[in-house]
Amino acid sequence: MKRIVIFCCLFMMQLHLSAQQPTITVSGKVMDAETGDPIPGASVVEKGTAKGVVTDFDGEFEFKVSGNATLEVSYLGYASASVKVNGRTQINISLEPQAQELGEVVLVGYGSQKKENLTGSVSTIAAEQIESRPVNNVMQALQGAAPGLLLTVGNSGGEPGANMNMSIRGVGNLQGTGSPLVIVDDIPLDNPSDLNNINPNDIETVSVLKDAASSAIYGSRAAFGVIIVKTKSGESLDGNKLTYSNSFIYSSPLNTPDMMNSLEFANYFNLAATNGGSGAVFSDEVMERIKAYLADPENTPVTVPNADGTRWQQYTGSNANTNWFKEMYKSVVMRQQHNLSFSGKQKGVNYNVSGSILDAPGIMNYGDDAYKRYTFNSKVSSKMNDWLTFEANLRLSRAETDRPSYDRGLYLHNIARRWPVNGVVMPNGSYSDGSEIPFLLQGGRYKETDQSLDGSVNFVIEPIKDLKIKPSLLYRTNNFNYGNHNAKVSVIEPDGEERFVRSNNGFSRYASERTYLSPNLVVSYEKSVNEAHNFAGLVGYQQEETNYTSLWGAKNDLITDGVPSISTGVGEDNVNDSAGSYATQGYFGRFTYNYKEKYLFEVNGRYDASSRFASDSRWDFFPSVSAGYNIAKENFWTIDQIEMFKLRYSTGSIGNQNVPNYLYVGRMPIRTNLWWLGNNGRPNYTLTPGIISPDITWETVSTDNYGVDVAALNNRLQFSFEYFIRTTKDMFGPAERLPAVLGTNAPQSNNANLETKGFDFNVSWKDMIGDVGYNVGLVLSDAVTTVTEYSNPNNLLNTYRAGQKLGEIWGFETVGLYQNQAEIDNGADQTPIYGGVWYPGDVQYKDLNGDGKVDYGDSTSDNPGDRKVIGNSTPRYSFGFNAGLDYKGFDFAMLWQGVAKREVWAGGAYTFGAVGNLWQSAGMKEHLNYWSEENPNGFFPRPTFRSTWRNQQTQTRYLQDAAYIRLKNISLGYNFQSNVLESLGLKKLRLFVTGENLVTISDISGIFDPEATGGYWGNGKIYPLQKSYSMGLNVQF
Repeated sequence: MKRIVIFCCLFMMQLHLSAQQPTITVSGKVMDAETGDPIPGASVVEKGTAKGVVTDFDGEFEFKVSGNATLEVSYLGYASASVKVNGRTQINISLEPQAQELGEVVLVGYGSQKKENLTGSVSTIAAEQIESRPVNNVMQALQGAAPGLLLTVGNSGGEPGANMNMSIRGVGNLQGTGSPLVIVDDIPLDNPSDLNNINPNDIETVSVLKDAASSAIYGSRAAFGVIIVKTKSGESLDGNKLTYSNSFIYSSPLNTPDMMNSLEFANYFNLAATNGGSGAVFSDEVMERIKAYLADPENTPVTVPNADGTRWQQYTGSNANTNWFKEMYKSVVMRQQHNLSFSGKQKGVNYNVSGSILDAPGIMNYGDDAYKRYTFNSKVSSKMNDWLTFEANLRLSRAETDRPSYDRGLYLHNIARRWPVNGVVMPNGSYSDGSEIPFLLQGGRYKETDQSLDGSVNFVIEPIKDLKIKPSLLYRTNNFNYGNHNAKVSVIEPDGEERFVRSNNGFSRYASERTYLSPNLVVSYEKSVNEAHNFAGLVGYQQEETNYTSLWGAKNDLITDGVPSISTGVGEDNVNDSAGSYATQGYFGRFTYNYKEKYLFEVNGRYDASSRFASDSRWDFFPSVSAGYNIAKENFWTIDQIEMFKLRYSTGSIGNQNVPNYLYVGRMPIRTNLWWLGNNGRPNYTLTPGIISPDITWETVSTDNYGVDVAALNNRLQFSFEYFIRTTKDMFGPAERLPAVLGTNAPQSNNANLETKGFDFNVSWKDMIGDVGYNVGLVLSDAVTTVTEYSNPNNLLNTYRAGQKLGEIWGFETVGLYQNQAEIDNGADQTPIYGGVWYPGDVQYKDLNGDGKVDYGDSTSDNPGDRKVIGNSTPRYSFGFNAGLDYKGFDFAMLWQGVAKREVWAGGAYTFGAVGNLWQSAGMKEHLNYWSEENPNGFFPRPTFRSTWRNQQTQTRYLQDAAYIRLKNISLGYNFQSNVLESLGLKKLRLFVTGENLVTISDISGIFDPEATGGYWGNGKIYPLQKSYSMGLNVQF
């Protein structure tokens, strides 16, 4: 396959252009046939060539063509026209207005359909929406682009190459396997995150299939929706086109907490210590030095005591003033991306070859982090004869990550806990032990590569009219590996002695390979009878096999950190590997019928098997049916301004086989004894196999979808609304507990159910006023998921239970802060929460059940004590608003994206500052607004290092409102006109500037980014997202 593709690409590049006919200069004007108004921006192309121009502001054009040429003229909202030149040099052309986009073709499962004939739930995203944003990856460009498609920031935050979480219409199941299936040029990706290995500039269109009727034909991996990506193909006209584009992006941290200065911090910690019954952390002498340094840092020395084997003296005896968040991140970094593509058509062969390079350094100020991505994409299609077409696609990607090996979660956890009194460097020039800098600079590197090769070979056979037979072979392989070096780390103490803050070292390496092979056969037939009865059907067969292997090895005690490898380690060998495979097989079919595009009907079915289930439970059938009624096609419809008013309904089910392999097989895991025996050996042993569940079978995901689509005013106004109910039955969940005397746990079984209800909405308007074109659009969606069945007979709150809405936050209702001892004495008894003494400035909780005390009850939904549902962490009412203008070559666009409702409980040091002890505590500016007798209206409780959980219960007072609206993108560009392009010998030239994440509106604490509230080690402890400015060009030869 690879040789075929390479041969075709080279062959295309070596083709000579056909001989030129005698040329003439033809000019003219393109006008609206009804009004006579000029049409600026219309495309005028010489048929059979790549020569063409765009009309100017007065609708006029001029370029050289052959004397016997045919001009093809087109513009959005008008019927295209073909005009023969016949030697003329002056030609005026009129275009007939027509409804826009109603005939647009949309990608669906194993084919395409006209947009107006769809009966399922499908949203489309055009290439322009992706190309206009110079982002690092495709996922970022899809945010806010389609209703029901939710992309959220994961725990990696804004790291270079970070992935996002993707879902369609909310949570799919409880196992975290409810992600959509992503298909790129017919090849399914292993994970949605692999979409980030695709160059955004290669994408031609994206379809989002949201209901069972649309996605069921793809089978078991499509239970929670499908995202179909089609990359760009060759040109439809003979000729060649070379395109180069670039973008230079300048990024800065978007949101970092504002830390206390050293004096505020020292006073705050001293107060927290004394409130907890301890002595002051900072002595009077140190406090005076801190004050002096703040008043005159140029002339006041920073004193750093010798560590004497601990850090305590350096922490409590230093007097610098460091904002660690500002110190650890660069103020700006430059990223760049370059794209090159060559496409065309010669003698019946269409081809498109493209490549890209992304260089995206991170914002780490010490121990630079970086991400690089290289992509190559080739698509060739050749019309071999009247009945046979050959297609070959090849896509390569390689992503490289290079960063400090210091644990990213620990690093982000520690930044906030670093004391501002510690300086960046000590007076002797050594980096401070009271920071992460030595670990970042000396601690070794983590280097990762992720490389994929995707290929497909297709034949399209048309033995008779309207019948197509398409056999294909799909192949995908992914190689992922990393090397992780943990080196020794030392600092030079003030007395000049070297002290190791990490004295051990080691190296580990991991390598994995995953291969996917899938032969397919699809037979389709279309027929129209009397231009009224329109039939289409297809049947197909798909087989998939996935194999994976991995190997991990590690050794400690390297003889040198200069050559990190397993071979240079002298410690104990530590090696592990894994291997596995799974397969699916399916037969599928679809039948569609419409009568004059008025009455619409479609039925799908798929008979699927998965190797993850025992043979008796392996096969199942999953059908779907959908129907639509376009009332505007009826003769009695008299509202001429509405071209489409379509009602539609779909219902269907899909099987989900995303469960672990080999659950139905009894296994005896091998373990190694931890103790050495006298013969210097450690014997292996096996565990007793547990009870298996041979009846484990498919989850069944069923969807009912109700929709209405409207197109009006020459399709300038488009509107769509959908309401859906999705049920997930027979999910993988815990079985009933067995008697302890049995000696083993019961196996999991298909015994849990979910129900998701929600809606998708989008509306858009596109029009022109004189020379100004403009468009606005809004997408809005919501989904609420409820557990309807789960094995939790006691309704415990610490696990799932029937009736629970996913994302529920249970907590106390806060009355306020105690102002005096009388309020404590006369209030409800709060000792069930904390049995010690309560003080003024502590939190007062509400006694909801009126029993005179505040407690947890039985921690069940039946008896939760004085807790209740106080919020929900599920994003609600996700939206995107876009607007654009174009005028005489200039174009402007912006996208606002956000979430209208979401709560987050983010306990710990980021929220409260002073927590269980001073080493775990933090000091942000916001934390200074604490209760005291002088500040009785303070927001935070009195700071203390002792028994802080009394005040830090999950509660309403400190619940974060994470709703937000963010200016995701704003862009301004200019497309040079035809007269300039012709003088430069170019077909296209566009310059642009853009901004990303420039404005955020949210009520959340300034400590947090409302879009990135997660973190590996706790809420908010996350690599910052970035705002950016970019500039670039797009030139076409």
